[in-house]
Amino acid sequence: MQNDEQLISLLEASHAKLSEINTNMLKVFWIVAVFAFLYFGLMLYLLFFK
Repeated sequence: MQNDEQLISLLEASHAKLSEINTNMLKVFWIVAVFAFLYFGLMLYLLFFK
């Protein structure tokens, strides 16, 4: 029983850490997506309107 409880606590800690990493990666993705959108918008503007 003690071994099962240790395993469950270890899995819960791993799940919490992976959830934190997932949240951080989503934040990074959205930041990169915003800058990519601005970059391609600028490229299209310079291509067609300058």
